[in-house]
This record gives sequence, structure tokens and C-alpha cells, in this order.
Amino acid sequence: MINGIRVLAWPAFKAKLSPVGRLLYQEMQRLGATVEEFSAWRVLSRRYEIVHLHWPEYCVNGRGPLASLFWSCALFAAMWWVQIRGGKVVWTVHNLESHLQQRPTFERCFFKIFTALLNGYITLTEGGGRRVVQRFPSLRRLPGFVIPHGNIRDGYSGVEISQEQARISLGIPLSSRVLAFFGSVEGYKGVTELAEEFSKLDDISLLLLIAGKCCLSAQERQRLKNIAAADTRIHLHLDYIPADEVARYIRAADLMVLPFRAILNSGSAILSLALDRPVLVPTKGSMFELRTFAGAEWVRLYSGDLTSELLQCELKAAIGGARMRARCRALEHG
Repeated sequence: MINGIRVLAWPAFKAKLSPVGRLLYQEMQRLGATVEEFSAWRVLSRRYEIVHLHWPEYCVNGRGPLASLFWSCALFAAMWWVQIRGGKVVWTVHNLESHLQQRPTFERCFFKIFTALLNGYITLTEGGGRRVVQRFPSLRRLPGFVIPHGNIRDGYSGVEISQEQARISLGIPLSSRVLAFFGSVEGYKGVTELAEEFSKLDDISLLLLIAGKCCLSAQERQRLKNIAAADTRIHLHLDYIPADEVARYIRAADLMVLPFRAILNSGSAILSLALDRPVLVPTKGSMFELRTFAGAEWVRLYSGDLTSELLQCELKAAIGGARMRARCRALEHG
């Protein structure tokens, strides 16, 4: 029972890139918990039974060295203070390391201290749990819980838009066979390589849609733009996509391609499934378990490098199995 429990979460309701936290904590509130957004004032002035953390690596990356040190120490002090007052600190492990890797040595030290201050942790899959304790041995002494990813379909509007309507709204020919990438465009996600392999295909009916905020270096961004400029079948939307527009970018596709170089979990893969689009992902991290969970018709795996031949073959298979798939209900548990 969670009725009456006070929870301080970071982030709770303010996360812009995903509705996961908002949906989770709204449900907890419905069940009687009090959930508030993490702040220094609340940590110091109020008592909480649980402090729930999601992406602590944000303390380390995306800011200067002194700021990283300050925010890391501030987080450690907050964790210690919560425990002094009788609370517990729990981490939901989304990543084993930051994607930016701006300061790998500092980050290793950060996680060594951070994991030592925890009272428990949550993973999304059994396999993810095994990888977490291999990476952070100090977690072996703590209680760990596996809580599968919930359905995030309700976090977006317009989810029933048809493929035809989605394509018309984006200026995509209805007869096109569409591969798509959706999510923040970062170096580790292999988006440039995806565009390069796609451009090797000479089928004029194919189209590659790449949508999401671009976090590439200036050089990599220009490289991606150059590939797209040389191939009019590649459509780039390198800006933040508001929540009320997300569905049309995903529902316009026949197959979502997420060629991550490294991965534990993937919000983009979960979102694609929630919006009834099959995904092609590498056999890395928890993707094999995701296929077991959702079904091979929804999660298509590959090993080794992504190739143009693989793209063509998987797209053909995805289109051929469209009628059999209908709606993905794997996330509609509980």
C-alpha cells in the first residue's frame, strides 16, 4: 500500500522529453501517495519516506567542471540528509552510464559514491538488473526490484492518427515505404550511419524520416545534412518535437530503426511499440528481453553492423506482417 507515503522525485512532473514520470506519479497520487518535485528547499524543510531518482548522470554532464562538482556534491548531501531523517533513496536505472561521456573518470567516481548512498534500486528487466549489479557491485547488498516499463500511449495526443493522415501532414507520399528514426539525435545512436546505409539503396519508393532534437556536434550535424542534401528521399526534422506532434512522426512509418551503438533501455523503442510501430534494434542491452516481452513481430533484432541490405530486408518483412500485427498490447499490463 502506498496510501499516505510522501515521495520526492527527480524528475517528477517537469521532464520534457518523456511523459513516463508524469504518468507514473499521477497514478501514485491516485493511489494515495503525495508526490512532489525534487528541490533543495523541500529536501531541507520536509520529511519524505522515499526519494526517487531517475537520471543522476545529469549532475555530471552538460555543464562545466565546477558546476558538475557542485551539483554532484549537492545530490550526495541531499541523499545523506534524507536518510538521516529516516527516508530511503531509490534509483530507477535507465542507463549504465551517461551517453555524452564528457568526463568518464569523474563519472566513475560519481557513480561509486552515488551507488554507495542508495537504499534500493529498480530496473525495467531481469537482464537489466543483472547488468546493473555487474557494473555496480555495491548494489548487490541492496534490495532490487524489476518493474516493467508501463504504457506511455496515454501521454501523447492524436495517437489514433492513421498512417495515411500522418503522411499527408508531413508531406510524405502515400505510396512510399517509410523507415524512420525518432528521438534525440545523438552520436551513440548511429543516426548518421543509418542515413549513409539508406542512401546506398536505389529504390525510389523508399523514404527515410529522421525526427528529433539534434544533439550532434557541429561537424556530425553537417555530415548528416550533407547526406540528406544528396538524397531527397531522406527527410530531416532536427528540432524538438512537441508531444502533440509525436504520434504523426511515428505512425507515418512502416518500420522504426534505432541503430544504437550502446544501449540498456530505449524510450524510443517503447514509444514506437506504444504507437503500434515495429522496431529494428541491435541485440544489445535489454532489447532481446523486449522482443520476448512484445513478440518477434514487433521487435526485430540484428547483430553486427547495420547494412543497406538489412534495411531493405527488414522493411519488406515489416510491411508484409502489418496486418498480422494490428495493435501492440504488450505494454498494456496491469
